[in-house]
Amino acid sequence: MKTAAEYLESIRRLSIPIYVDGGRLENALDHPSVRAAAFAVAATYDMVQEPGLRERMVVESHLTGEPVSFFQHVPQNVDELMAKVNITRYLNRRLGICSFRCIQNAYAPLLYITAKIDRERGTSYHQRFREWLIGVQREDLLVCPAITDPKGGRKVPAQDQPDPDMYLRVVDRSSEGIVLRGAKLHQTGAAFSHEKLVLPCTTHRKGGEDYAVACAVPADSRGLIHVSVRQSQDDRRKEGAEMDLGNIYYGVHECIVIFDDVFVPWERVFLCGEVEYLGELVNLFGASHRATTGGCKSGWADVLIAAVQLVARSNGLEASAHVQEKLADMIAISETMYSCGLAAAARGFALPDGGYVSDPVLANNTKYYASKAVFDLIRLAEDITGGILACCPGEKEMRNPEIAHWMARFLKGVDEVPAEHRLRLVRLIENISWGLGSILHSATHGGGSGQACKMSLLEFSRQQPHRAEALESARRLCGIIR
Repeated sequence: MKTAAEYLESIRRLSIPIYVDGGRLENALDHPSVRAAAFAVAATYDMVQEPGLRERMVVESHLTGEPVSFFQHVPQNVDELMAKVNITRYLNRRLGICSFRCIQNAYAPLLYITAKIDRERGTSYHQRFREWLIGVQREDLLVCPAITDPKGGRKVPAQDQPDPDMYLRVVDRSSEGIVLRGAKLHQTGAAFSHEKLVLPCTTHRKGGEDYAVACAVPADSRGLIHVSVRQSQDDRRKEGAEMDLGNIYYGVHECIVIFDDVFVPWERVFLCGEVEYLGELVNLFGASHRATTGGCKSGWADVLIAAVQLVARSNGLEASAHVQEKLADMIAISETMYSCGLAAAARGFALPDGGYVSDPVLANNTKYYASKAVFDLIRLAEDITGGILACCPGEKEMRNPEIAHWMARFLKGVDEVPAEHRLRLVRLIENISWGLGSILHSATHGGGSGQACKMSLLEFSRQQPHRAEALESARRLCGIIR
């Protein structure tokens, strides 16, 4: 298993170019925003080696029997599903930001669906995926999920779009492999991942076979173009900056990835044209992934709540009844998100030929709840913190010798807390609320929109036996049936 230094060196050797700040860098790690996000991933690599954590983060691969990082593992029971929620909460609480280690949520659904296609179609997808995954485990690679398509007009099927590349598609097939054309958006961590696992973001009907594709693409493949996106306050991450960042160690980075006729050999193709299997694959991946949201967002929330509590202390208001009430509300939101994720994991079940996935109804409910609850979380954080959150001077003003003494005097709360400490906390709250490491945007759209979760929640709930029992009970209790 890699150390943090080995991970960073392996990414640097890939020399992934990126378009950023109006130009092109030949190595994405040369940009401070990309580097800060890669440092968050690097920290997770070192955590696997850390005394006291190693026993939680090193497990036996069900594919090889070898020890592997938990982040590369396919959960094989309910306890491991719950461990995934717990570990994710721990990571995000320690980092105060995304840990970029969610791709394992796709592994069990893909193992299951590839085996099913092989049995029914005579393909060899399952063995290909197993071999690729074993390689990922043994080399301890970071894999980025390449899922979200541009989509164009949302009500228009992929094959009927005016621009046929609004969904990533196969434009050529040969005896050697396939060629991909199109793009994937919202690519979290793509510029510092070893591989991209391409998956469809939605179902496609008959006639859209070219858009039904799942495959693995090395990050340095010819024809891949990475374009950095603009994020709130990312201009603050400059040499010498610290206080203005809020989180002085770690960052988030997203990009657009263009697939300009990218060749993928058949041994890396795990689904190609089988549109009738997409609904099951997409829904199972959603169920597998969305339960993790409970740990992910509660970990972020833990840091936010702690920072807000410290700011209240610096303002001399921590013991005030209204502050205590609001902190209790924030804690309730965090623990509810976490509880939802744990409940979904506890009700998980096995997929043949794959591993375990969380209960689809409870998993989608976890994500749907989080997509709404974080708005209340941020409202409470801003309420307790006060107007300084929106009216805080910059780091250069705090350090300017001509005015620093005024800043130290008038931006202080209680005497025992220096103004700089108070402002550092305010910047961290800003960072997590709607800045460089926003929990708000991540909870709203990361892993699927709230509306998508709600529709999946409704669809899966129709399959639950107790829904039919409840309908019968309602009719019986009011006398419609006896």
